Amino acid sequence: MSADFLLEFSSFLLKSNALKFGAFTLSSGKPSPYYIDLRMLPSFPQHFKLVINELHAAAKKVNFDSIASVPTSGLVFGSALAYEMSKPFVYVRKESKGYGTGKMVEGHLPFGSRVMVVDDVATTGISVSKAVEIIRANGCVVEDVIAVVSRQEGAEDLLKKMGVNLTALTTIQDITRTLHQAGLVDESTLDAVIKQIAGSGEYEAD
Repeated sequence: MSADFLLEFSSFLLKSNALKFGAFTLSSGKPSPYYIDLRMLPSFPQHFKLVINELHAAAKKVNFDSIASVPTSGLVFGSALAYEMSKPFVYVRKESKGYGTGKMVEGHLPFGSRVMVVDDVATTGISVSKAVEIIRANGCVVEDVIAVVSRQEGAEDLLKKMGVNLTALTTIQDITRTLHQAGLVDESTLDAVIKQIAGSGEYEAD
């Protein structure tokens, strides 16, 4: 992701309220000094297209046959990227429907396929790691996950232990530093984000 795009993307997140700073509680129950919601992006086609273009550029460096994603937010990015690249797309359910065939992977996924998983925000990596396990259990190969943003809270390490490489277009640290350098957030906000990352064991000082 270029410096120009990073500034445009970061500014957009802040101005659209897709990124908010304050006191929040994540779905895990963990407190956070910020909240990022990329489900806002598709409502702004110009910026959504820019992100899909960046995902496309990153995906071209990966060897894969099909694209998979996890409901719900990741589906938007994964399906748009698959359409853009003319690649087959499937998605992995978080749990079985409990009726019908009860399958966990929706779509056609040939045995032995190389699958790249696309997600919006990578945090701990637990949900995407479960998707990787399910895809592998269906006889396919997963070695790469691409996310739009990494919160730098453990996903990289968890996936690495599974033999999976996580590529994020950008990180929350880069986004906040960019906003700080542009005078859009103050020093205390940047410090709070860095402390959040440090608390997850993902931050290294420059």
